[in-house]
Amino acid sequence: MQSAYKNPVVILSFLLTFLPYSIFLKGIGAYQNILLMCALISLQIIALITINLAKNSTQSKSLKLFWQYLLMVTFGGGLANIVLIVFPTLYLLQDFLSLFSYFFIFLAIETNPHLKETPVNKYSGGRVPAIFFVVVCFSYFILLPYEFSELQYQSRQPSVMFHLFITGLIGFRLLISFAKSTTTYWRHLYGMLLCGALIIFSDNLLNFFEIREQQSIFSLFNDVFILLPFLTLIIASKISLTDNNPAISQQYEVNSELYMLLLVLGILSLHLLGEHYQLFYRTNHYWQSVIVLGWFSSAVVFVALLSRKKRKAYQQLKLQLHDIKHQLSGLKKQNESLNKAIIYSENKAIVNASNNAILTVSKTGKILSANPSAVQVFQLLEQDLIDSSVSTLFSPDDKMHYFFDYHSNVYELQRKEQGLTLECKAIRSDKSEFPVQVELQWADRQESPLIVITFINLTARKLAEKQALELKDKFIANISHEFRTPLTIINGVLDRYLQHTESRQEQQELTTAKRNGLRLVRMVEQLLELSRLNDNPKMSLAIYRLETLMQMPGDSFTRLAKQSQLAFNINIPADLWLECDAQAFEKIIFNLLSNAIKYTPAGGTINVNAYQEKDTIILDIIDTGIGISKTSQDKIFDRFQRADDQENQAIFGVGIGLSLVNELVKAHHWRINLVSEYNNGSKFSLSIPTAKPITKEAALPYSISEEELASILVEQNEPKKHIQDKDQQVVLIIEDNIDMQSHIKQVVEQAHHCILASSGELGLSIAQEYIPDLIVCDIMLTGIDGFEVLKQLKENDITSHIPVILLTARSDLDSRLHGLNLHADDYLSKPFNQQELLVRIDNLIQNRENLQQSHLNKFKAIQTSERKAASHEKASLLTSEDNVIDSVEEVFLEKLEMTIAQMYINPELGITQLAQNMAMSERQLQRKIKVILGTTPNNFIKEFRLKKAQELLKSGAQIGRIALDVGFSSQTYFGRCFKETYHCTPKQYQQKCANESTDL
Repeated sequence: MQSAYKNPVVILSFLLTFLPYSIFLKGIGAYQNILLMCALISLQIIALITINLAKNSTQSKSLKLFWQYLLMVTFGGGLANIVLIVFPTLYLLQDFLSLFSYFFIFLAIETNPHLKETPVNKYSGGRVPAIFFVVVCFSYFILLPYEFSELQYQSRQPSVMFHLFITGLIGFRLLISFAKSTTTYWRHLYGMLLCGALIIFSDNLLNFFEIREQQSIFSLFNDVFILLPFLTLIIASKISLTDNNPAISQQYEVNSELYMLLLVLGILSLHLLGEHYQLFYRTNHYWQSVIVLGWFSSAVVFVALLSRKKRKAYQQLKLQLHDIKHQLSGLKKQNESLNKAIIYSENKAIVNASNNAILTVSKTGKILSANPSAVQVFQLLEQDLIDSSVSTLFSPDDKMHYFFDYHSNVYELQRKEQGLTLECKAIRSDKSEFPVQVELQWADRQESPLIVITFINLTARKLAEKQALELKDKFIANISHEFRTPLTIINGVLDRYLQHTESRQEQQELTTAKRNGLRLVRMVEQLLELSRLNDNPKMSLAIYRLETLMQMPGDSFTRLAKQSQLAFNINIPADLWLECDAQAFEKIIFNLLSNAIKYTPAGGTINVNAYQEKDTIILDIIDTGIGISKTSQDKIFDRFQRADDQENQAIFGVGIGLSLVNELVKAHHWRINLVSEYNNGSKFSLSIPTAKPITKEAALPYSISEEELASILVEQNEPKKHIQDKDQQVVLIIEDNIDMQSHIKQVVEQAHHCILASSGELGLSIAQEYIPDLIVCDIMLTGIDGFEVLKQLKENDITSHIPVILLTARSDLDSRLHGLNLHADDYLSKPFNQQELLVRIDNLIQNRENLQQSHLNKFKAIQTSERKAASHEKASLLTSEDNVIDSVEEVFLEKLEMTIAQMYINPELGITQLAQNMAMSERQLQRKIKVILGTTPNNFIKEFRLKKAQELLKSGAQIGRIALDVGFSSQTYFGRCFKETYHCTPKQYQQKCANESTDL
């Protein structure tokens, strides 16, 4: 489109149009008119040529006719302007030539080339009214004033009024066509023609002001206004030449009746105003009224004929529609009969050839045919199966029962070339259920598609699987019983040594061994529980308040969540009652909560919410952990099944807990649902029927949570980074398993300092802060894995020189090659030899030191002298510190005791708050207390609280109140800590004190 404006012909036309003829030939009027007439004739010839080219280049008949009409307009308009210039007093001839142009303008506009390919031969829509209206206006404004009021006509006011009225109507019609155009081509074309119409209208308006003796600054541009319309026609024709076959705009309906009404109201309004105000176009002759009345009558007749014609066309269309509907109904019946013939011939022959039960159904689930095997399997006659719904052949609680109720299922089947395979429960005629494997396959047909359903009876297979599972359960139960005896002996020996050992290191090692022994015991107990549920799933049911059942697990897991740096929120209403086996319920809650804590990284949140919906209690356990992928959710409740994603595999587990939960839920006839999204957490929802409240709640049996919780609790180890005061190398250990971390630390500490990190992110931070001499890193970490840690270490300029040993249970060749390709310095598989690990560490450190030494030989003499001076200075400083060390330590201990005495009541008191009040960093406080007192800040706070509690117990106060007063948030935790310290429970100690006072 833009190329039309850069055409040389268009540029020449611009020059001819906008040359200031009045300025160049000022004072020589005759030559000015001759020059203007030459420019006009030149533009007219150019316009005729370009319009003729546009007409000949187009393939559209309607557009060709459109340009043919505009050709006549150009010719007539040019003659009118030439007469105006050469014979300015021949007004009537000018008006007739203008009338000639107006006729063809309206014919061109009403062709509507942007709406249809061929011209319409029915002119009743818009052409006849427009042409008739132009004739009426010409008679009213030109002929009658010329005949009966020649003086008034010579004033040119009626003539200019006629031109204003007609050009305004032309601009209005072009504006409608411009607005209704939906393509760029037609918008440019109609926009240019609209500009030409507006220019002619403006020229007539200027003439009207001049006749009324009202001068305007635009009078200087009269020459331009005469030439500009031809320029717009040239540009429009050039635009047409850029596209010989333009796109058609969207069709729209023209309301001819409204169009006629506007034309009638326009002339009628002008007549009434002229009569009332005696305007200049009034002739004082009745013929003007006759013309207006005739026009009004003709318009009424025209509208009536048009309405009658439209009603007749509507009736014809209505009859045609009725005939088409009747024909469609007949064709539909014929189509149905043909489809039935096809179904009962071809499809039936197909399904009869198979030994499996096969049905063909429609997209709505209606059975169309069945083979003899289907008749035998479902024990129904063929005529009973046909035309029935396939959903009746499935169990009401099976998903295939509702498969065809959702169009999305059918669409999914249509997209899958391999079809769908599902395991379902089918129903025979005697209402007996049996397992089947259903294979659904989409079959395209010319008229209507079919769905072929194949039923494979799984009764024999399921029976074999059940027998195999029973044998497996029996084997697991037997071997689990065999495990119990040695595990009991091992834990007993560990308990005996724990009671007699006085070495703190030995106590930590024995505690780690005892904790892992308890984990084995817990797994064995869960295996035995699974076996018991299969053999005898009976429950000891009683009615309990849900709040009572959740009190012990809530208190226990609050401590575990706090230790794992998790937010733990529990909201249990007091008015919810249920009937259950209390120990089974506690096992369900224990497994769900322990999984939530295990799979939720530090900083996450765990919410336990309960509420009632009608007659059902909904208990939700929601975590913000790593989540479970969609593919793993279907099998997560099966035995020995775990999620396959990398983050789940990095956390220890064997897939027993959720299987036990599922069996216990089924034994209670409850429901459990899982909603989870990978990396966005999980929600387990228990649906439990409500029970009627009772006046006396049943007593709770022995709680298992405390014993089982001990198997997953980890002693708090606040100093993550502990460096011994030895002249050795610093080794950073990145390991998320606390027990393995402790074991590696004990091995490496034999020869080197150790810094511990429990995650990859923390390890990277510590490595950049402390710059260790060597890093031992596990691969399977929570968060970023060991490979990513290695990659970031080697890409960082600060840590790229540090040797890295990958120590992991993943000993496959691919993992080794991947680690070595990432520039790991060594790779050692678990289980590892302690001496081998130490030798590898020493070799790597020695090699790195040798490399450093080769770069520092030339500075050796200078460094030796500087080191000697520094040693002398350091010796003098150490001597002066020895003289005041006692007083400094006493001041520190006094301040520490005063601070704890002020804050020990706060249950949230820990190393963070204590360090803030002591005006020290956490690491500094940790090291200071460890050196002076030989303990950790948390243990010192706990011992302080227990001393205070020991004093309060002597007074005989309530134990729960004492626990809160000394800063323990849980009475259970207080009792355990008190017993570990004083070898008796708070109640026993209180009774002992009371007996001693009585004896005195």
